[in-house]
This record gives sequence, C-alpha cells and structure tokens, in this order.
Amino acid sequence: MKNRTLGSIYGLLMMSITHASYSADRWIIASNNELVGAGKKISLETVKPSSLATWPEKLKLKLSANGLSEEIELTLAAPTQANDVRRIYEGNSKESFAGVVKAELVGETSNPLIMLAEAGGVPPQAAASALHASPVAADAPEANGDSPTIVLAKPGEEPPLSSNEPIYFLMGSNSERGTDARFQISFKYRPFDPKGSMAGYAPFLSNVYFAYTQTTIWDIGGDSSPFEDTTYRPSLFYKWDGSGQNIWPAEWRAGVEHESNGQAGLDSRSLNIAFVRPTWNIDFENGKRLSFLPKIYQYIEKDDNSDIQKYRGYADWQLRYGREDGLIVSGLYRQGTRGYSTGQVDMSYPISDRLFGRTGTFVHLQLFSGYGETLLDYNQDRDTQLRIGLSVAR
Repeated sequence: MKNRTLGSIYGLLMMSITHASYSADRWIIASNNELVGAGKKISLETVKPSSLATWPEKLKLKLSANGLSEEIELTLAAPTQANDVRRIYEGNSKESFAGVVKAELVGETSNPLIMLAEAGGVPPQAAASALHASPVAADAPEANGDSPTIVLAKPGEEPPLSSNEPIYFLMGSNSERGTDARFQISFKYRPFDPKGSMAGYAPFLSNVYFAYTQTTIWDIGGDSSPFEDTTYRPSLFYKWDGSGQNIWPAEWRAGVEHESNGQAGLDSRSLNIAFVRPTWNIDFENGKRLSFLPKIYQYIEKDDNSDIQKYRGYADWQLRYGREDGLIVSGLYRQGTRGYSTGQVDMSYPISDRLFGRTGTFVHLQLFSGYGETLLDYNQDRDTQLRIGLSVAR
C-alpha cells in the first residue's frame, strides 16, 4: 500500500514535469543591471517565444516612470554557449529617471520588469535596495490577461536576510490524525556584504550563511489543540556558484546542521550532520526550469535516535520544476537503509500580482507519505496526509 502511495506521489510530480512541452508565445525578459539611468548600459537576459526560429538582431525596450518615457534600441550580443536557450540584448539609456521604472518590450508580448532609477542625489544605501526581474519569468494567466511582475535579486545582489526553505501554513485532515496543521518558517542570513569592507579583505566571507528553519505539527483537532512536535534546524553553510557547464552543478552548498525537537527525557530527539548540496538546472525554451538539488549528508552525532538512518537514509533527493510566476512543483524523497521510504510533493501557485524573488502569496498544496514527518516520530509510519493553505516563500 505504501509503495503504491509513493508511486502516486511521484507519478503526479513526473506528470507535471512532462508539462514542459507547453510554451507561451511571449518573450521572457530579465534585467542584469543593478540600476537604470542616463548613459547607463542596460543588459537584458531573454527567452524568445517558441514560435520564433531565430533570434532577431534588434529589440526595442520602453522605460517609463512618473510620466517620463524612453524607447531604447537593444542589440543582440554574442552567445555565451552553443545552443543557449537564453540570449543577451544590450543598449544604453539616455534619460534620467527617478524612483521605480517600468520596462517592457515594444511591439512584442513580454513580462514587465521593475527597476530602480539611478537618479542624482540617491544615496548608495538606496541604490543597494534595487531589485530585478527573474530570468525564470512567467507565463501564468491572470484575470486581466497580464503576467505578474517578477522582482528577483541576482546572486550578488541577494539581500542579507532572505528565505531559505519554503514558508507556509497548511491544514488537512484524515481518519488517523483528525484535523491538524503544519507550518514552517525558514530564513538565511549573510553576515558579510560582498561589497563591504570585511569582504574586501577576505572575499570568501561573503559566501558564508547562517540559516534557521522551524517546522511544527499542530494538533488543531485535539483537546486543548496542542503542538504535536516542533523541529528546530539551525545551520551554517558556505554557498558558491558552480560553472553550470556540462555535468557540473550551477551552485554548491556545504555546511553543518543541528536538528532537534527541544524536548527532554524519552521524548528528546536530536542529531548533527555535515552536508553538501549541489544544484543542477535545466532551462527550457518556454521559461520553465527543472532543478535537481540533492542534499547528501553524514551523521556526526545521533545518540537520541541512533537508528535514524534506517528511516531517513543519507540523502534528501529533491526536484523543483516550473516558472516563478506560475505553478511550481517540488518533490522530496528519502530512502532508508532498511527499505523504509518517505515522499513529499508540494505544489504552489501565485495569487499576488507582484512576487519579490520567491516570496509573495501562493496557494499551496502538500502531500506527505512515509516515516518521520516529525523528529519525535522518526520511526513511525503515518497515513498519507494532504494539506492545503498559503505560503509566502517557496
């Protein structure tokens, strides 16, 4: 029965992945510039509509803010690699804008961008808050026919405090558990700014992150509605970009993580791991991206739950597929050393018009089946649980 359930979960995930054949007949554009201003070079990363066989040599981009507008001619730059599904167009702005600037292609259907003007007298602190459109922009339909605006910082411009894992509040019910909720908060913090004085002396420090994730199962339907268990996961890791060429990952993470449920006595559960998490990305012409990001770990200490590897194994096998303004499907699979397995599928869709990075407002559906949804019950198998709710980061 359990194998059939897990098969259904990953069948659902793979059905969503085969949806890559769908392609929106629109341009997808993203800004590689930090700011826009007079005489400043503009570089757009683009994905052309699937209906176009070749890349046009020229595109026109319209910038508008506070009643002022300008059309810029962009020229196709040389490809960075063979058969690249993304190409760069470049041009220069002549106008001095102020405040938030909207950018969109002229005569073509595309997602809009939000940029920040580099106006005279703007302090460096304000300039540093500029945000950018994601290269995985969007084709999700809306009631007014326009795509949501995607605002996403590039890796070097990521704010010091940002989301790490998904942040959500979900509820569900089944015959075994009754009505319960699962909620999670997760963030990461980069203490050393890449442009700061400390990183100037030791640049590698700007790749150091502290992270914290807390996951709680809340027995809403029980007497007095107690929290069933809470897992606390502080971590320290080093993150750096890979080449992304051929078989090499596009990003690496390596670090240590503590996990515990904060209880004492017989209910105490804790472990420490060292982990590495490479990330491979495959980009499709329709703007969707498939990411494979396995988290591979070794237990450093696990005395409170010495046989946890039988149920969790030594890796979290993770997939993520979709577009940032549309449906995102992610899957997690764990295979224990004694044949015990766990699967989780998350599906989310934006219901807010503006998405800052991977944060916004999303309707979120989660299906869990297997062992160890809580650290307290790491060796207990529970009925499959379906929950629905909202997430603010995914």
